[in-house]
Amino acid sequence: MAPATNSKSTIKDQSDTRTGSDILARLDWAQNPGFLIYDVQRLIAQVVDERMSSVGLTNAQLRAVLHLNRKEGVTQVFLSEEMGIKKASLGVLLERLEEKDLVLRRPDPKDRRANLIYLTDKAKGLLGPIYESGTSVMDDLLAGLDRGEQEQLVGLLLRIKSNANNMSHKASKTGP
Repeated sequence: MAPATNSKSTIKDQSDTRTGSDILARLDWAQNPGFLIYDVQRLIAQVVDERMSSVGLTNAQLRAVLHLNRKEGVTQVFLSEEMGIKKASLGVLLERLEEKDLVLRRPDPKDRRANLIYLTDKAKGLLGPIYESGTSVMDDLLAGLDRGEQEQLVGLLLRIKSNANNMSHKASKTGP
């Protein structure tokens, strides 16, 4: 019997019957996309931490600064949602950035309970070296991939991200 070609169909071999995607049935975990994506993310974070040490930022601090550079004057709730981290974790992260004189929290004139978060001039002065180092990291990471392969990689990752977001939203609506 020929193997099934539909990834959602039952996958048969001589020893057993499995349901699910052929790719997840692989015994070689190094070829499993979920593990690969996690490992790549972990390694990129490690490289970014190493390269950003000259700027004095951790990967998490860098992400906060970059999010705020894109859109500052946002609440902690908004920023935590944008970054995908818990409000309490972001609170600690912002405290560290305040200690380094990189962010300011100002009262929200529309909501006395909230603060709006802004980058300081010192943080803005770090953006040049941050982007220079970030470009170097990306160039090194994508070495050996031509422009078409880079665009294809980004397109595939965006599709996976969209699928994961849709799954996450469905799960939050239906509960555990």
